[in-house]
Amino acid sequence: MKIPTTTVLLWCLSLVTALAQPAPDFTITTADNVQRKLYETYLEQGKSVVLHVFFTTCPICNAMAPLIEPFYQEWGGGNGPVEFISLSIQNNDRNFDVGRYHTINGFTFPGAGSDGGAREAILPFTNGTYGPFVGTPTFIIIAPDSTVYYNPRGDSFEATIDSIDQILRAIHTEKPASAFTVPGSVRTVMGAPISGVSVDIRRADHLPLTTDETGDFILEAEMVGRDVYGMVFRKDGDYTNGVSTYDIVRIQRHLLGIEPFTSPYQYLAADVDRSRSVNVADLIHLRKLILSVETSLPNGRSWIFINPDYQFIAADDPFFEAYVGEAAIFPVKAVRDMPPVSVLAIKIGDLDFNAR
Repeated sequence: MKIPTTTVLLWCLSLVTALAQPAPDFTITTADNVQRKLYETYLEQGKSVVLHVFFTTCPICNAMAPLIEPFYQEWGGGNGPVEFISLSIQNNDRNFDVGRYHTINGFTFPGAGSDGGAREAILPFTNGTYGPFVGTPTFIIIAPDSTVYYNPRGDSFEATIDSIDQILRAIHTEKPASAFTVPGSVRTVMGAPISGVSVDIRRADHLPLTTDETGDFILEAEMVGRDVYGMVFRKDGDYTNGVSTYDIVRIQRHLLGIEPFTSPYQYLAADVDRSRSVNVADLIHLRKLILSVETSLPNGRSWIFINPDYQFIAADDPFFEAYVGEAAIFPVKAVRDMPPVSVLAIKIGDLDFNAR
């Protein structure tokens, strides 16, 4: 099942919850030997509860398990507005078994087995009152006002987590920020690492960071889980790096139609004054730079950074896409174990991409 957009999802939820009964109260004794009551312990304290209905030998539950604890931590790890509780549906899953399962999977939220009252707590949610029970894992969200959001699902494990997140964010408009690690690297077209590039994530709190000698970075930032942030890269100075008479000749040959550019990256490197075109003015600026008549480039920019996965719509006119369009956008979604961000660095004025 495809995950719907937020608007459609919330509209559908309003229809479901308007017809659903309030959540029944329950009391369980979790694997840590603590008695917990749905209403008194959680709902009346303003917390939502996410019930994770599972059993310890469920193959699908085991496959999805690595995603659950990081998601729990996104919501404060029990110290925020949401608590997670695992409830086993199997009679032979005792509290000891559930506790061991939690330890193996690194779960820090409470869970209960049959001897802790899990089956009795689950029964109202598996008998069809809130919708058909289709097996494990099933997630049930109970809001502080006792509204039940039953069995949100997506077309993948990650999409299911996103569905749960959207519901929780509709209930609790403020999701706490938490620490995320964003790895990445900055390389030239020829694969050379670029050090000293400042790395920034807009709207996120983090310490100043630049790429190291290998062009790599590991940024620690406070972000709201599952939000999408934009990364920004900048490096100025050292304007003559990679710039030589060859680059002047290369631009001349392009302008004369003798050897036109074949790559959007060449156009971007040749637009020395960032006028969104390649013309004689760019040649003049480069000559002055090489002769030390000028010590910097127009607009103060020395490098431009491009998403290497981006496919230019107009390869021979890439300026709009690179300067204010999507070519220079580096979106990162705040999730655990996010893949490294790859960044392509183009030195302005360097047509053979030999800058170091």
